[in-house]
Amino acid sequence: MQKGWFEMMIARNEYRSWCSDGGVSMHEAVVRKWIESVIILICPICPHWSEKMWKAVGKEGLAIKAPWPAADEEDKLLTRQAKFLRDTLKNFRAAAGKAKKGWKDCSVLISDSYPEWKINILTWMQGEYDNDAKAFPADFMKKLKGWTGANLEDKKMIKFAMQFASFIKKEVEEVGTQAMDTTLPFDQKAILQGSESYIKSQLNITAIDFILLGTEEETAANVPQKNSQNVTPGKPVLWMR
Repeated sequence: MQKGWFEMMIARNEYRSWCSDGGVSMHEAVVRKWIESVIILICPICPHWSEKMWKAVGKEGLAIKAPWPAADEEDKLLTRQAKFLRDTLKNFRAAAGKAKKGWKDCSVLISDSYPEWKINILTWMQGEYDNDAKAFPADFMKKLKGWTGANLEDKKMIKFAMQFASFIKKEVEEVGTQAMDTTLPFDQKAILQGSESYIKSQLNITAIDFILLGTEEETAANVPQKNSQNVTPGKPVLWMR
């Protein structure tokens, strides 16, 4: 039930919402494959319903005898892009809910690179990670404190470095080693711009623009540091003012 029904419904709803709010038609072949797959997956639990639906969609024979749905090889890059959009929109909804009333402009702040001190920490963390055990060493935090003390000239940065490394460590535990990547294998701005209509509809706003930090776009928009400092690759920030 969990995989064959509930998760399939979640996938359908997400796809339908993106198409509807983005002004794009759902792909007929994708929808038909989804319907047939659901019927077959749920057949062992709800055989009467499945057989009735199998006939309703014009299929011959019995659903119970149909081949089990076979998925194509996963496109991991596409999966990662979809997760990026999903997680970003979730964060945007939360930010919009906390925004002060009376705001007039809305922008998405995007960063394609980390500052040098964060890149150094990520590189060090990659070396500390045990790929076989899929974990950091038990004394990771102790070693991190020693590394930051020896490598950061500005001792005021140690606190921020420790916080950043702790955050990335938790991200690695949740999504894997890709959380330590210093760059992303896809164009964040292009993905967000391609889903502009969807984002505006989901946030119930009429206009939004996209600003890539470290470029003339940031200079022209005069983005305050308090807003730009929390933007990292894969973690765009909604700036409402």
